Amino acid sequence: MEVVDLIWLVIASPLIGAVLNGFILPKNNKALSHIVGVVAVGVSFLCALPLFLKTIQGSTPGIQYGYSWLQVATLNIGLELIVDSASTLMLMIITGIGFLIHVYSGGYMAEEKSTSRFFSYLNLFVFMMLLLVLGNNLLVMFVGWEGVGLCSYLLIGYWFEKRENAAAGMKAFVVNRVGDFGFLIGIFLTYRSFGTLSFSELAGFLDEQVVLSSEQLTTLTAIGLCFFVGACGKSAQIPLYIWLPDAMAGPTPVSALIHAATMVTAGVYMMARLHFLYYLSPFTMTTIAWVGAITAIFAATIAVVQTDIKKVLAYSTVSQLGYMVLAAGVGAFDASIFHLLTHACFKALLFLGAGSVIVAMHHKQDMVEMGGLARYLPITHKVFVVGVLAIIGFPGFAGFFSKDEILWRAFIFPNGGFILWLIGMLTAALTAFYMVRLLCLTFYGPNRSDEHTRQHLKETPSVMWIPLVVLALLSTFVGYIGLPPVIGHVFGVPNYLASFLGTAISMPKNASQFWDFISAPHSVLLEWVLMGISTVIALLSAGVAFGLYRRGPSPLLSDLSERSNRIYSLLLNKYWVDEAYQRIVVTPLREIAEFLWKIVDVRLINGFINFIGHLLLFIGGLISFQMSGNLQRYLILFVMGFVGLLYIAVAI
Repeated sequence: MEVVDLIWLVIASPLIGAVLNGFILPKNNKALSHIVGVVAVGVSFLCALPLFLKTIQGSTPGIQYGYSWLQVATLNIGLELIVDSASTLMLMIITGIGFLIHVYSGGYMAEEKSTSRFFSYLNLFVFMMLLLVLGNNLLVMFVGWEGVGLCSYLLIGYWFEKRENAAAGMKAFVVNRVGDFGFLIGIFLTYRSFGTLSFSELAGFLDEQVVLSSEQLTTLTAIGLCFFVGACGKSAQIPLYIWLPDAMAGPTPVSALIHAATMVTAGVYMMARLHFLYYLSPFTMTTIAWVGAITAIFAATIAVVQTDIKKVLAYSTVSQLGYMVLAAGVGAFDASIFHLLTHACFKALLFLGAGSVIVAMHHKQDMVEMGGLARYLPITHKVFVVGVLAIIGFPGFAGFFSKDEILWRAFIFPNGGFILWLIGMLTAALTAFYMVRLLCLTFYGPNRSDEHTRQHLKETPSVMWIPLVVLALLSTFVGYIGLPPVIGHVFGVPNYLASFLGTAISMPKNASQFWDFISAPHSVLLEWVLMGISTVIALLSAGVAFGLYRRGPSPLLSDLSERSNRIYSLLLNKYWVDEAYQRIVVTPLREIAEFLWKIVDVRLINGFINFIGHLLLFIGGLISFQMSGNLQRYLILFVMGFVGLLYIAVAI
């Protein structure tokens, strides 16, 4: 077997694990379900590793053809898997981070009576995400795209006995269907315009067009915007971000899997996979950049005042996804994928660390009731500090390198680059503030929990903290594989990630001169100055938060919130976006549905059908009212009928 043939085992292993836990193995054996779930993803990771190493060495295995899946007229869709630098990097993220989350889940779900359904869903989630990133055409990607949407619905609503959990799962499912509609329109337009859905064929066709007509450019803009609507759904961008904070209703490992390694990265990866199309439409790219920037700062302002530890991290994820989308919009697809990688490490660490805190606190999530947990959870505290340093972009940690690369690429963007950079810098400052606030309210100051909870506070078992230690190491060192050129040149360390992704993400030959700014010479001093400004501002913001919250909730901020009650209430209630959706979208649709049900369906349609039935019964009654079973009456009726017929015959 060649190394490239392992790709089939990469995707098959999680699917086998899902089937075993879902249909075959006993439901009440928690240890067995955990082992099967972990082994399934572990085998997938071990098979993906040689493929990743092979692409690092400069070998591009290419496309693996499975079989002809769908053939209609000239449309021939095959189950083709693309194995290149971008897809193998995603394999390492999905299976590597996914493996650690599966291991951790054994401890987190220890109190559940049965976990076979949980691990079946987790394995199926990983399989669908692998199918999404490996598919060589839009239709195979769309199957994985819909699959992760289904699995998110199942996992977010895992504890469906509670109405709010079931509602959260349904909300995620419905909102994503809105985005998926845009994705489908993009698929239809792509096939109608180019006659293919294959990424490689589409890239080749567009690359051969030396000059694109205005009609082709308009079509490409429409296609790019349609696909971006799909990305807004999956990667939680304005206005379709509203499902992600509610996804916290699921178990914490689910939050880590959705927010770090799988579903929310799908939109970013899709745009990177279609980079050759997006580069041909500067208007679409500019739109993407602004949506990403606005989403980043919008979600960051909400996170500043939240007290639920998972809600803070949820809005942090929306904000960080805005960073990735901003990077894609300014043409920095390599920086976007780089931040996707670093974010997967430190956000998985933060969510799983929050899960350890929640378990220790007997599933309480309000930070106001925490405090002083550093002495009770020493390991969780140390790794959580690493995660916070990484996400705020502290120099030397993973987030520092990817964040500043995005900010620099935004600054040199021709269409409002300075404002985009300024928004990104302010977002970084807010990120530092709310993450240090979270750290202080959770781990420092006096403990504010009740006596019963305090007596039972202790470090979580090793099955939970060992994955945290591994993620902490990744959050510390993974950034060095993608050092920005301005830093790499000083220390003589090349940007391995940029060269690695170069085979998968490159500027098309016929891209407009709009993108010449990327290769144009820039001031190295200016880049260092901007990096220094953003870093200093973020550290000052972190220092302010530490000073205010190191001893617990700040009385100063309580007084300030009372004085600025409108602003505080606006942020605490998330700008009342959910309420606006409820009033503008949900309520009118519900009223229309009730009208269609009560008036059109029940009264008109059912009424008409019931009328026909009653009419036939009435006619039947008129005909059959004399049918009593009396033979003498039948004989009289027969004679009367015979006489009547005889009279008619004679008269005529």
